[in-house]
Amino acid sequence: MKFVKGMLIGSMVSVGIIMLCNENMNMSKKRMIKKGKQYARKIGII
Repeated sequence: MKFVKGMLIGSMVSVGIIMLCNENMNMSKKRMIKKGKQYARKIGII
């Protein structure tokens, strides 16, 4: 189960980095962080 969570977090982080590279805006950055936190809560990491 830990491996699956690690894979999910890793893919989420890489997607976030790619999105930030594609659009260098502070708003999108904040939005990604917010969505990431919500997603993490949903899975049950935080």
